[in-house]
Amino acid sequence: MYRNVINDLAAWYEEPRKRILYIKGACGVGKTWTITDFATGFFDDYKLIDLSKDSHFKNILSDSEDKAKAIALIDYTLKEYFGDVDFTKTLLIFDQVQDIPYCGELFYEYTKMHRNYAICLIASSMVITEFEYHHKDVFNIIRMRPMTFDEYLIANKATPLVTAIENSKSTPLNPVEEATVLSMLRDYMVVGGMPGIVKAYIKSKDFDEVRKLQLELIEQYESLIRKSFPSAMASRCRRIWKSMPAQLERDNKKFMYRFADENARSREYSDATFNLCNLGLARKLPRLTECKLPLESYVDYKSFELFMIDHGLLRATYGLPSNDTISLEEIFAEKNGAVAEQYIFQELSNKVGFVYYWVSKATARVPFVYEGNNAAVPVDIRFMENTKAQNIKTFKSKNDASEVSIKVSLSQVGLDNNIFNIPAYGLWNM
Repeated sequence: MYRNVINDLAAWYEEPRKRILYIKGACGVGKTWTITDFATGFFDDYKLIDLSKDSHFKNILSDSEDKAKAIALIDYTLKEYFGDVDFTKTLLIFDQVQDIPYCGELFYEYTKMHRNYAICLIASSMVITEFEYHHKDVFNIIRMRPMTFDEYLIANKATPLVTAIENSKSTPLNPVEEATVLSMLRDYMVVGGMPGIVKAYIKSKDFDEVRKLQLELIEQYESLIRKSFPSAMASRCRRIWKSMPAQLERDNKKFMYRFADENARSREYSDATFNLCNLGLARKLPRLTECKLPLESYVDYKSFELFMIDHGLLRATYGLPSNDTISLEEIFAEKNGAVAEQYIFQELSNKVGFVYYWVSKATARVPFVYEGNNAAVPVDIRFMENTKAQNIKTFKSKNDASEVSIKVSLSQVGLDNNIFNIPAYGLWNM
């Protein structure tokens, strides 16, 4: 299935001297399939070493004490595995490297010896080490997340609709196009963006199978949490994981450790939250204390909302219906708008990068704020009757530099009194 990240991969391929390609993302977001599909189209050949299945190679890479020895053993073992392959024309893929100590440092040294090799590392993790961060000339780090709505449309062979949405700022969708897009968005809200589940739905069109696969994946994630950490930490992570859906449906969505465990200590549970985010299973939405540029300077990292990896999985944890009769409007109203906010968070953060939320000292709450060219841009949600329509007005009264605001609704693109309406299906095209 097509993924937008192919554009980044193609740009990496054109680099005169290729950096180490480092793909990071949670289990199940399609990292390995995407890379092998890319390699098939761009390279003469590729060789995949899955370290979760190859203990011999994993032991070689784990020898951080003697990097020179490890490098020699890598070369010897590659030749033993694959024979006299021209590795200058082959993509070498090392999958599941997240458990390899000092993986970045080792392959940094390895590429010094093999400057013409193309190397891809794949980690089921979102962690970027200090070494990787400070060697951006060596690593091309790409984060992968679940499929966005435009990717879902392409997977369903609806590319003409993608084109229509791209052109909708100047040419509104016709009634047939709009009805079809809204129908497909409804399905996407039920199915979610996990590639394996999307693929199964495209093949079967069976929502019962979708729910079965979603629950299986949730169970796999809970098992992954148990395997990834010592028992005490794993227990705290699971409490947070279990409490996320209930906290997202509250009016005040700020994540509170006491709702995960009434005896929670902030330090212990902040570490557990950090670990869940590193696995890619949770994502923080931090609160802004002020909405001045740069926004990063005004973040209260102790106050945050905590979203799940995927809106389809969130619906499954709630046990919400997954059938042909539920409407898109009903889905966006579910659980006090929690499912809608989860979806918008995924789409918006994929488009603009860092996203935050803002609350006034009173009761005004703007669910999403991002950094525009000259000012902070507030994002409001209008899928149902808005009993807090004054939120944006309150925001603007305190942030007069923010002239334009975004309203996400089911209406088509429009601009009215500096309020830019973006249809829910077109956030990727804003």
